[in-house]
Amino acid sequence: MILFSFLSIVTIVTNLVLISFALLAKKSNNVSRSFSLLATTTTIWMIGIVILHFSDTAETAMLWIQVFFVGCLFIPSFYLQFICSLTQTHDKSWNVFKYLMYTLSGVLLIINISGEIIHHVSYEQSFYQPRAGNFYYLYSILFGFCFVGSMYLLWKRLRIAVVQEKRRLQWMFGIACAGIAAGIIDLFSVYGIPLYSLGHISLSVFSLFIAFVVVKYKLIEFEIHIKRQHILSLTNGIIAGIFLILIYIFCHQSWFVTMIWVCLAGIIFYPLSNGIQRIIESHIFRDIIERGDSSDMVEIKIPATFAWKTLLDSMQTVVNVMKLQNLTIILTCSEMDEYYLDFSIGFTQEEKRKIKLKGNKGVIPWMRSEKKALVRERLQLNPKFEYIGEAIENDFELLKATMALPLISKNKILGILFIGENENNYAVDVFDEIRSDLIIAIENTLSYDAKIQFVLSIVEALIVNIEAKDKYMAGHVERVTRYSVAIAGRLGFTPAEIEAVRQAALLHDIGKYGITDAILQKSGRLSLEEFEIIKKHTTIGKDILSGVDLSDEIINGVFLHHERRDGKGYHPGQTNKIAEIICVASSYDAMISDRPYRKAMTVDESIMELERNSETMYNPDVVDAFIGWLRDK
Repeated sequence: MILFSFLSIVTIVTNLVLISFALLAKKSNNVSRSFSLLATTTTIWMIGIVILHFSDTAETAMLWIQVFFVGCLFIPSFYLQFICSLTQTHDKSWNVFKYLMYTLSGVLLIINISGEIIHHVSYEQSFYQPRAGNFYYLYSILFGFCFVGSMYLLWKRLRIAVVQEKRRLQWMFGIACAGIAAGIIDLFSVYGIPLYSLGHISLSVFSLFIAFVVVKYKLIEFEIHIKRQHILSLTNGIIAGIFLILIYIFCHQSWFVTMIWVCLAGIIFYPLSNGIQRIIESHIFRDIIERGDSSDMVEIKIPATFAWKTLLDSMQTVVNVMKLQNLTIILTCSEMDEYYLDFSIGFTQEEKRKIKLKGNKGVIPWMRSEKKALVRERLQLNPKFEYIGEAIENDFELLKATMALPLISKNKILGILFIGENENNYAVDVFDEIRSDLIIAIENTLSYDAKIQFVLSIVEALIVNIEAKDKYMAGHVERVTRYSVAIAGRLGFTPAEIEAVRQAALLHDIGKYGITDAILQKSGRLSLEEFEIIKKHTTIGKDILSGVDLSDEIINGVFLHHERRDGKGYHPGQTNKIAEIICVASSYDAMISDRPYRKAMTVDESIMELERNSETMYNPDVVDAFIGWLRDK
């Protein structure tokens, strides 16, 4: 009997604590409100069960059961409401069904006053048990409809849920099964089949597991205007209050019983209080403590950087500290129809090229309008997302993200930070704290990019000066850049990757600035010695660009653009994708241009030459992409 009462008391305390959280929360939603109603009705009935266990007469037991059975009558309908909110079910037919269940609960409440739901109690195994009246079957119908309907909604939502939501729904589906088991056992008990207290235990398990899911998946906002010590004091007060009420209720039985209760309270109170406090610390305030520790670790890792590579290295550290699966920044400074992964960790190059977000639907227009963080698992909790939620959900699925944060500067969205799955519940709070540093870093990097473009324009002027010394090379860089960008686009490169190709193509002959005019302006074929000197222009170009904060991909694209697939180029055995693109573009431009020692080839002849040397000199994928572009043009 004491064990049954103890389990009921734990359930009561847990529900009261969570109800207090819901009431004190800064924000509430349909899920937290419906959970509060469910927890309240469950608590009322559990208090009745505890009192029932210690009633000394049948009259007292019957009086209390009539009062507290009110809670039991509304558990099924409030549970259905909770599941409807959780699964974001707003269908008109389900709303009608809910109202019918509420109506039936109200009718049963009226009937309960006449004693036709619980007719009497009988003393079995040391405490009183309720016995069914003539209309108890109506309660069984109410219970069955509500719980079977809830299981159907959970099953329906499970079929379309994403991974993180699916875990939560699987828990709730199992809990619904436990609830049905509790109802069946309770049904047997009230009709006299000896399964005493198993129904009460099942109800406690049902209620505690719902509380577990609510805490684990943050279905209630825990950001409240109250300090931790106040919450712990409130918890202790609730526990102490319950013990005092029980002692007061049973103190009239005898002096001996009163002393037993006082001693029992003294023995149980301390470990129960400590246990509940540990749960609160570990599942609620742990996030606050760890969030503070982690943000201190991460904060120094976001410098006011001036290069994407430096920012990438810094954010890689953040990913490691936060144990994230992936991280993505999409810049939204300019209005575009499609947006690509400007900066990401955790995706392959192939995945980056395939992923793109629409500028007119999904997360991007929502962020521009609302400028608020989005948490994926809470999307279905907000009725606002009933019509636009699918497009937002698709963006989250595409980026394998669990949350999105706007990066705002001067009331303008610079970009959106998408955070992947992680082992911590506080990732959004940590990134919220370091967001200002991240915005400064991105602003500086964008500003630096603008300065790089200015430097490139100066370099372009120098290259024009170089070309002016060699009439056969006039316009070469401009054409190679145009061809290279076309090839990159044909290969499905992202805008950021295409920009890298453009910069490398623009700079690919910058090293010729270090070659003497005598060699550059020579009208005949170069001697072997002169050819060795001209070959050095790639190394000179690399040395010049090493003083500019460009990516290794761009610099190596310049350095290796004369490399061949068969290893017979300027730098045997080395290559990269950008270099392979520039190699094809530059070779084609050389073929269709006049030289002192030969006439220009036709376009068809040049295409045949590229195809003939595909695999040996050139990357066949690059050749195919370029030829396809030429023919389409």
